[in-house]
Amino acid sequence: MTDKDSVDGRATEGPDKESRTPDEAGQNSLKKDRRRLLLIFLIVCGVILALLEILEPVYTDDEVMNRMLRTLVTRTVGIAAFLPLLFSSGYDILGYTGRRPLYGILVALPALAVAVNNLPIIGLATGGVKILRGGTYLFVYVLESLSIGLFEEIAFRGVLYPAVLENRRSSTRQIFWSTVISSALFGGIHLFNLFLGGGIGGVLLQVGYSFLIGGMCSIVLLHTRSVWICAFIHALFDFGGSLTETLGEGRIWDPVTVVLTAVLGAAVLGIMLALLLKTRPDDVAGIFERAGEPESHSVDNE
Repeated sequence: MTDKDSVDGRATEGPDKESRTPDEAGQNSLKKDRRRLLLIFLIVCGVILALLEILEPVYTDDEVMNRMLRTLVTRTVGIAAFLPLLFSSGYDILGYTGRRPLYGILVALPALAVAVNNLPIIGLATGGVKILRGGTYLFVYVLESLSIGLFEEIAFRGVLYPAVLENRRSSTRQIFWSTVISSALFGGIHLFNLFLGGGIGGVLLQVGYSFLIGGMCSIVLLHTRSVWICAFIHALFDFGGSLTETLGEGRIWDPVTVVLTAVLGAAVLGIMLALLLKTRPDDVAGIFERAGEPESHSVDNE
């Protein structure tokens, strides 16, 4: 290369760099500032959550109401912490945009049936279960259930599961194991309840059904692309599960309920496994189309 070529090369290269650098530098700086602010916000929310768990604030002298308010406040802080991550992820799971909308509804129905069955329907119908607290108690309990469903679905199905699935979805087998792994993490996190005074038997049971509800909601997410549908199913499941203990009294597990729950659970488990094993990479690709745009890639590469 001659001196002239070198000069010409620099002359050609120089203006391009000068024209691109300020804009790229500005974008990079803005992205870094956003990430820094998001990190600070997450740390603040984490500190608040830790303080709420340690200090156990008393909002009222009523033990039942105070317990519900504690849960409501902590889960609301958790929702506030994870919502920015959900909206900034770029995953297309915020509406109802599945490839086959009617099919998505059909996929959600078995999960909805499990959630409805968790209500003490037979006990309420026969008088074996009685609701002793209504009014404000019921209203706060509904909010508590919604906050639990929203927090756990936003965190695990809205943020964690797509993050695991994004790089492990090139085959049905990878989709299967991504679902199992994220559901196992969701179930395992409930082991922390042992440190909050929960009994071993009760906590292990909670880990088990949390794994199952997590897997079920993951499959619903794949086919509906709506984290809100998952949150509703989860909230309804939690509402029914603690209704008698929190607001009433009575016998939940009568023989008919036990048999019905076992049969329904086995049937839905079979249906969900069949759906998961039929899920193909093309079925879930749409979730990541927005996250895979050039701008998103530039963020990931930094």
